[in-house]
Amino acid sequence: MLAHKAAREGKVAAEVIAGEPAAFDNVTVPAVVFTDPEIALCGLSEVQARAAGYTVKVGKFPFRALGRALTLNATEGFVKVIADAEREVVLGVRMVGPNVSDLISEAVLAIEMGAQLEDLAASIHPHPTLPEALAEAAEVALDRAIHIYHPGLKPR
Repeated sequence: MLAHKAAREGKVAAEVIAGEPAAFDNVTVPAVVFTDPEIALCGLSEVQARAAGYTVKVGKFPFRALGRALTLNATEGFVKVIADAEREVVLGVRMVGPNVSDLISEAVLAIEMGAQLEDLAASIHPHPTLPEALAEAAEVALDRAIHIYHPGLKPR
C-alpha cells in the first residue's frame, strides 16, 4: 500500500549508486486506503502533534457541505487539517470521502513546503470541485468558515 514510497526510495538508491547526491528527506508520505469511501492521510494526527509538543489548531469540513460532493451524491466524509496553533503551519491532514486518494497530494505538497493555514485558505480552488474541501477546512481552523456553521467563528 506504500508503492509510492518504495518508488521514491528506489530512485534515491539508484541516484546514490550512480554517485549522485541523494537522500530520502521527505517530510511526509501519504497513506491511502482504497475503500468506499476512501481514506487518505499525511503528516501528524492530532494526538501525534500534541505528543510532539505542539498546541494544535484543527479545521474539519464535511463533504455534505461541499457542492461537488452533492452533485456526485457522495456526501460521506470530511477533510481535517491539523496545524500548529502558534505558527499556523500545516502539520497533518486526514481525509475520508470520494476521490481523497487524488486530493491528498495537495496536502502532501503543503506539508513538504511548510505551508500555513492561510496558504491553503487563500489558494483559489475551482468551484465546484472536491479539492475545495481542503481550503474550506483551513478556513474552519482559522475561524473564517462561511459555508458551514462553526461554533468557534468570531463575529467581525
